[in-house]
Amino acid sequence: MSTQPESELPESQLPESQQPESLPGFDGIELLRWPEQDLARRSLLRAGIPRLLVLSGNSQPPEDLCFDEDWIRAPYRLADLQARVRRLAKSMSEQSATELWLDDHRVLHRGSHTVVLTAFEAVVAAALLAKPGEIVTRSAVEQSLWPDQPAPGPRAVDAVVYRLRGHCRGLGLTITTVRGEGFLLRTAASHRGEQLG
Repeated sequence: MSTQPESELPESQLPESQQPESLPGFDGIELLRWPEQDLARRSLLRAGIPRLLVLSGNSQPPEDLCFDEDWIRAPYRLADLQARVRRLAKSMSEQSATELWLDDHRVLHRGSHTVVLTAFEAVVAAALLAKPGEIVTRSAVEQSLWPDQPAPGPRAVDAVVYRLRGHCRGLGLTITTVRGEGFLLRTAASHRGEQLG
């Protein structure tokens, strides 16, 4: 039995049917109900905003759990929630300080995490890594991919970036498309405290 005064128990210890509809965020980490808020999870994932999933009933965490998210099962104790948030925030902080590099075998490294890229993905990754936190223009990416000929189609660059973006999520990285300009590589930790547009 808990020694916590009843007034300090979190609302999540209420029966699930009485739990609040919305959950607050903590330290730039968003709390989401899983699987009910899968669409919101995908939006936050694309934006690189860290997520803590609150599992309801007998649901299981997603199989594609990313570097910048964790989960807890409802009902939970406030101390357990705070511990998960601290652990995720610490992991994000440590990862943001970890060097990101691409080796000669097209393997993208970040700490102990790696992902193998295709030749085209590696070219785009190298262009983005050369200017961390800066916009790399679409024309510069296109020139890197096809230096001696025009792009094979108007969406060719987007197709390569789309595939690379999927690989980068596992490393806590986000490739943002800046409309009318180009692409920007950001770490998930750099989004803490930002709002979705």
